[in-house]
Order: sequence, then structure tokens, then C-alpha cells
Amino acid sequence: MGFAEQLKRARLAAGYTQQQVAAAMGITSSTYCGYETGKRQPDVLKIKRLADILHTSGDILLETGLGGDACGERQSSAEISEAIAILGKMSPEMRKCALAQLRALGKLGKSLSGGGKANK
Repeated sequence: MGFAEQLKRARLAAGYTQQQVAAAMGITSSTYCGYETGKRQPDVLKIKRLADILHTSGDILLETGLGGDACGERQSSAEISEAIAILGKMSPEMRKCALAQLRALGKLGKSLSGGGKANK
């Protein structure tokens, strides 16, 4: 999946229309549409701005594979984008509570899998 598809996926996960993202970016809707169709490529500063607006990261939009193995990153990037978008819409108090729950789930997952190492 390329940048255009990742961008569209992140926008939909965040619950925005193309027009809303374009307005937040200060660009025309047709320019933004070009990003999602692959007819145009934003520069680095615009990618950073898009990631901020869509509550995701440039790594996910560009599929750099940083922060995880490439296969696992591709499989979970939609879920990560969705989770980031949801957290971004929460109040600070709710976000703090949600993050505490995620941390607890992460610790539980590690303990169930033997400290994060695959059991063979």
C-alpha cells in the first residue's frame, strides 16, 4: 500500500472529509485529492502537517517500517492510525485514562507471552 492509500485510510480513520483536511492544510480540495489519488506528492513539511491533522505519524503515512518489522507494520498500520485518531479526539482526562488502560494491556500481553518472547 502506498502513500496515497495510507493517507486516505488515515483520513477516514480520523473521520474527516477531503475538504476538511484541505481546509486545515490551507490548500485546495483538488490539491488534496491529488495526494490521495497519487497524482501529486506533498513535500516533507506538508506530510508532517498531514500527520498532525490526521493524528498519525509520517512513518505510517510513508510506510517507512520504522518502529517495527515491515510485515507487522503494514498489517497493523490501519489499527494504529485508528487508535491515534481516537486518542486525538479525546479530552486530556479521557486520553490519560485510555493510555493507562493500553499500558496495562501491554503488560498483560507481555506476561502472557513469556515476557514478550515467542514461546516455542
